[in-house]
Amino acid sequence: MGKIIDSPGGDKKSPQFIYSSYWIPTKESGEKTNSIKIESSLNQPFEELGDRTPFEDAIIHKNANGLLRLFPYLKKTPLFQEYRRRLPLNGDEFIYKSVYSKTGGVLNLFNPEIREDMDEELKTLLAKYGAKKKAIEIWRVTPSELWSDPTPQLVWAGGGEEEMRLLEDFLTKLTERFDGERFESRGEMLISTINFLRHWQCIPNRVCRGKRPIDAIRKERERIYKRKITFLQEMGIKTDFA
Repeated sequence: MGKIIDSPGGDKKSPQFIYSSYWIPTKESGEKTNSIKIESSLNQPFEELGDRTPFEDAIIHKNANGLLRLFPYLKKTPLFQEYRRRLPLNGDEFIYKSVYSKTGGVLNLFNPEIREDMDEELKTLLAKYGAKKKAIEIWRVTPSELWSDPTPQLVWAGGGEEEMRLLEDFLTKLTERFDGERFESRGEMLISTINFLRHWQCIPNRVCRGKRPIDAIRKERERIYKRKITFLQEMGIKTDFA
């Protein structure tokens, strides 16, 4: 049973971190669950930030103070550096390599960490076109098996509120299905949970109003991507993802 930390809850007067217990097959997937929650929370607009997201606020003010205004108690927790690390506080966020630091969301919950040297699609395009800019323009909109078919630009954009709800739905169903199950090996356990995820993502789900999770996640990430790119263009910031 893995211990997963939810996004900050409560309010400014009585903040809290809510812990939820789920069956998680590996320590790595438990850690990735926390990272997905952090990634998604930074894409949500808050009234306290003038309807900006923490991602946008960090770019405007070049610091993490907006996040601390929302959740002042966060600084006293071990998670603060993880939140801060995922804020766009330097130019590294806007180069193509930054996608390899992203989780890929719930569809990639059990996938291993992705490195650039694993990206055969990018290697092929670089070899074909020579011009790095042209290769990246094609690569960023090409569905990638490394991230279970979403394009690199959607992986870079990150998830949002709906994907967080779908993550909770999946973890609940995963726990109901596998809690107490015995496996002969780690490999068998991972194959079983990956198969369960692939089945879940293609079944219409009430959490996303009867859509398939895979479709709802893609649509939300497309909206987040467009918002991010529009904001960066307004700020005069160049990125490999536009």
